[in-house]
Amino acid sequence: MPSNAHMEHEITFDGIPAGDLTDVKTAGVARTQAAETEVLDAVYYDTPGHDLLRHGATLRRRAGGHDPGWHLKIADEHGGRREIACPLDGGAAEGEVPRQLRTLACAYARGGRLRPVAHLLTHRRRVLWLDAKGRPLAELAADHVAARVLDLSAQPGAFGPLPELTTWDETEVELTGGDTDLLDAAARQLTGQGLDPAERGIKLARALRAAGLDTQRVPRVSVAHAGAATEAAVAAMRRHADRLTGLDPAVRLDEHDAVHQMRVTARRLRSLLRACSRLFDPRATDELGVDLRWLGHQLGTYREPEALRERLTAQARDVPADCDPHRAEWKLRKVLGRRRRRAHRQLVAALSSARYFTLLDRLEEFLADPPVRGEKQAGRGRAKRILRHEVRRTRRRLRRALELPGGARRDEALHRARKAAKRTRYLSEALEPVLGSAARKSEARHREIHKRLGRHQDARSAEQALTVLAHTDGTRSDEAFAFGVLRAHQHDETPADIDAARRAAGL
Repeated sequence: MPSNAHMEHEITFDGIPAGDLTDVKTAGVARTQAAETEVLDAVYYDTPGHDLLRHGATLRRRAGGHDPGWHLKIADEHGGRREIACPLDGGAAEGEVPRQLRTLACAYARGGRLRPVAHLLTHRRRVLWLDAKGRPLAELAADHVAARVLDLSAQPGAFGPLPELTTWDETEVELTGGDTDLLDAAARQLTGQGLDPAERGIKLARALRAAGLDTQRVPRVSVAHAGAATEAAVAAMRRHADRLTGLDPAVRLDEHDAVHQMRVTARRLRSLLRACSRLFDPRATDELGVDLRWLGHQLGTYREPEALRERLTAQARDVPADCDPHRAEWKLRKVLGRRRRRAHRQLVAALSSARYFTLLDRLEEFLADPPVRGEKQAGRGRAKRILRHEVRRTRRRLRRALELPGGARRDEALHRARKAAKRTRYLSEALEPVLGSAARKSEARHREIHKRLGRHQDARSAEQALTVLAHTDGTRSDEAFAFGVLRAHQHDETPADIDAARRAAGL
């Protein structure tokens, strides 16, 4: 996570506690300390359709207080909110959204223009909650908020008389060092004092709602009527779709393992669409499958040099001393790092394209109201048949691959078997709520096959990359020799991996 980003965990309640704010504390808090009262002047930015807010994100430019600046807040899969900040002068002109934040908000704005949508003025009284050693645990804030929606007449969905100004009181507790148990205790304390949890906990949402604007996300239709198998598959895909969008900012920031996680998530979605294709309208699944394959290719173009750099630089440290391991590691880190940076720029461009935004829209539309087939309910029996089909397909592919002599044809066949095992693994995981222990055992077996054949594939990719590097202009003879030693090393563990995959498949 970059230095200007942090995780925010807070709770919000309507109204403010009666009496002295410093008297409010909960178990685990040793003492309270009044902090400076602040006046916060914030302008919120969004698309005309409030796409950021609909996806749980907010973007504001705030003056005053102890942390003025631009703040982009994004919902986190673990229940918190991730905040990424830029200084007030981060924009090219007064009031212009900084380029970094515009880029990070792409997956939510979907190409829409970000413009001011509301102006909020907050008078905030603050109290710090401290432990016995005086270390900060949380901040309690009592806010009086005045909000004005901007240019409301130009926004769709407005109805009724438009209020000039909306005011309300609310209380926030934000962690500054404590854990989430403290938030739970604070919630009980504030509820006991007669306060009610805020409906959404986001000031912008409350301001727009008061102006008659619906900013709720499009509801997801229940598919319970379609049977347990369909319900489990859709629930898994919805989780993966949310994770895909949530990983977008981390990928753009080039954070460690973010691209790998997003690629795995896209693969999970595509695998489930293909394995469960008979449960849905094939036209919708085919379109989404093509889009997800395209996204996987974009992510793979970056992931390949990243994975090679991680693998080969670690192995280079162990080559014999006469191969100059430090020089070999430096060369690999330099060349593959340069490829990785170039691939990241290309990836960000792809994630800022109309095709990517269309993919996200299609995915949301599909999962909001899945086009299930109007056949007999897909229950436990259907789930067993779908999984059995994928298990047999994996075993068949692996058996055929093992019958081939060593070489390129066998490597390609093992690669196809690995992809089949991956699909079976992800399907088993999704069907666990329906099939229980049988699905868990299947997931464990195919995870092992997937992992072992993946290591074999990584070794083959490393061999090819080292061959190219050894013959690239600018590679010194001692570096080429070290690359040759590394290339030979790629064969050391692959027979054991293939044998482990065979045993896991019961062959």
